[in-house]
Amino acid sequence: MNRGCPHAPSINHPFPRRTISATQVNLMVKIHPIPALSVDPARATEVTCVPYDIVSRAESRALAQNHPDTLLRVDRADLEFPDSVKFNAPEVYQKAAQNFARLIDHKALLPEKKPAIFLVRMIEGKHRQRGFAALADFGDYASGQLRKHEFTRPDKEDDRVTLIRHLGALTGPVLATYPDLPELTAQMDEIEVTEKPLAEVTDERGVKHTVWRCPDAAEIVRLFTQVTRSYIADGHHRAAAAARLAKEKPGPLGILTVYFPASELRVLPYHRLVLKLDPYTPATFLEEAKKVFQVTPSTSAPPDETGKIGLFLQGKWYQLEWKADEKSDPVAKLDASALQDRLLGPVLQVKDPRTDARLDFVGGIHGTKGLEEKVNSGQAAAAFSLPAVSLSQILAVADADQIMPPKSTWFEPKLRSGFYIHKFN
Repeated sequence: MNRGCPHAPSINHPFPRRTISATQVNLMVKIHPIPALSVDPARATEVTCVPYDIVSRAESRALAQNHPDTLLRVDRADLEFPDSVKFNAPEVYQKAAQNFARLIDHKALLPEKKPAIFLVRMIEGKHRQRGFAALADFGDYASGQLRKHEFTRPDKEDDRVTLIRHLGALTGPVLATYPDLPELTAQMDEIEVTEKPLAEVTDERGVKHTVWRCPDAAEIVRLFTQVTRSYIADGHHRAAAAARLAKEKPGPLGILTVYFPASELRVLPYHRLVLKLDPYTPATFLEEAKKVFQVTPSTSAPPDETGKIGLFLQGKWYQLEWKADEKSDPVAKLDASALQDRLLGPVLQVKDPRTDARLDFVGGIHGTKGLEEKVNSGQAAAAFSLPAVSLSQILAVADADQIMPPKSTWFEPKLRSGFYIHKFN
């Protein structure tokens, strides 16, 4: 398929279509209040933690140092073991369960008197993001009403499934979005000004997290029936793991999820590092890029615009321009797809970006300076900066029952785990 460059190769797209019958999809979103443990407000800073899957074992250790009650010792209990012990060793899950039980015994986590829905707010600089924490209905997930846009890896699913079984709880929330509904936004506005916060935490990056208990959970449930569809934005492995346990007794009653209106979500770029160019030299690799993109030297990373990819090679920036065929499907119109289909796949023989050891990924919070440092230090041979995917692009892919290229979206700010936990056993 020619996508704006006369030399663009014709390549079958590596991210296949999922088929969901329209008759399978209910025309309303179904949520449930959470049978929950909530954090002791006085200990929220100590207990709550970053999502388990955005930190390495070494980073987890550093964050947990001098913090015996952090939930990270539950979600990433491997931090308490030497690197020679695998992350999914039986003793790791046993330690996670022990640490979780200790948090409950020491009343760092307290049982809610009745199932609850929570209002969650995150403020980072001028950005404000609010959503409702509830249980997503398993039927919505199975039917495609709660729509997915990413593949999951079985090994990562298995890890979370095993942890959930050991804990009898869902600790990490899924981030979902929905088309704005004024009535739900009005509920957020009212709760913010009339209710006392359950807990407040300012995290390591200066993001202020505030959680309220919603006074009328039934009204939130009712209003969500006016929402026609919802989408998983972040947390596909957490959602898939919970869904696998849907029929177990005891098992979770739904998927721990925070629903944000689409207008309040923020998506940042997700960049690529190529660790080795073999068998190409930087010069010959650049020549290959010129065959499939319009390449021009640049004094800095290209602007954050669709159709403009940055290449940092041997201390210099290049702008790689391309144009999507308007008749192509939503996935083919993404910059990550163009990079994979035109260059990484056919030239470097990267078949699966998720597993190829020559690739690494850098979230948008680190900026293009982080890419330059990796290449200039010799840790990577080349770096590609990609524009942020728009939320409308993500929803278009999900609505077409397709799958985003791996590592396409980086949502900020990240939800903090530990404010509310679905305890089902």
